[in-house]
Amino acid sequence: MKTTNKTLLAAALCAAALPAAAAVVDDLAARVNNEPVTISEYKKAKEALAEQYAAAMPDFFKQKDAEKQLEKAALDKLVDEALLRQKADSLKIKVYERELETGVAEIKKRFSRSPAGEALAPEKAEAAFREELKKEGVTMEEFRERIRKQLMVQKLVQDTIKTRAKMPGDAETKAYFDNIQLVLKGEEAKLTGLDEEGKQDLLAVAGRFRELTSERVRLRHILIKVKEGATAEEKKAAQAKALAVKKQLDGGLDFDDAVAKSSEDQESVARGGDLGYVVKGMLPPEVEAAAFKMQVGDNSQPVESKFGWHILRLEEKRAAQKLRYEAVKDDLEQVLSQNAFAAELGNYLKDLRKDAKIQIFSEAGQ
Repeated sequence: MKTTNKTLLAAALCAAALPAAAAVVDDLAARVNNEPVTISEYKKAKEALAEQYAAAMPDFFKQKDAEKQLEKAALDKLVDEALLRQKADSLKIKVYERELETGVAEIKKRFSRSPAGEALAPEKAEAAFREELKKEGVTMEEFRERIRKQLMVQKLVQDTIKTRAKMPGDAETKAYFDNIQLVLKGEEAKLTGLDEEGKQDLLAVAGRFRELTSERVRLRHILIKVKEGATAEEKKAAQAKALAVKKQLDGGLDFDDAVAKSSEDQESVARGGDLGYVVKGMLPPEVEAAAFKMQVGDNSQPVESKFGWHILRLEEKRAAQKLRYEAVKDDLEQVLSQNAFAAELGNYLKDLRKDAKIQIFSEAGQ
């Protein structure tokens, strides 16, 4: 799922939202002290979170209560941001003009390319940015003020919360590495000293290291699609087309040309059919079985999957690697530092919530 300029701007506006006039309670998702959180802000925040989850945690949406979790997370995010803004206001945190200009420029930079990825001339990029502001119903002055509020919160977090987060020591980092090793060996039952959230975080990190160290192949493919519910004749025709393409490749047709001419996977066609690096478990079983038996430079016979017929080309193969502590120590320290910061931020927000008057009008917060 691609993140659009609209979503990026909506996320920025939500993160730095100002109190908006609301005539009736029905227009509100929540109220944090005297600051309203509107339904429109809530919907934008939910959309932005859905984009993030789809990119970082695609399996999240397989959960039965995924929608409810997403709704609650979006509302919690808006409440927390309101509390942080209000705290930053009360501390009178200063944002200098050059800092504000830099913050605005960072948002504008996201409009420097068209939806197709082409670079835009500065005047066209500015026009695209202004048009999105207009769609959102926000003036440039309001937008700048919202970015200023966001920068105030960033300074609050940097100066107040990050300084409290405990940096991990060697013993803690090594213990975390040892737990990752247990997961990679399939010995999760031996994990100790972790609550459920901590365990899930560890499993996610271990999964990433598994991808980095497992045997992997880099593939390109040509896909002849077979639609769901296709007749026997349609399936046979797709197979015949795939066999014809393979014959052309055997006769000397360049793979790039074959992709451009015949592949029906539009997403990968622009990359010459490149699927990137693949580890076991990422592909349909039939395709995976064929891919990991190939030699570099080989083109496969047509392989059938639920998507259709694939002709694979193996570009590169990497053997499995041993996970070594010294090689990943810095990465693990960063993970643990981020965890410590998240925990400290959570505690800080709990304290802010204790003294706040928070009214939830949306069912998502119940």
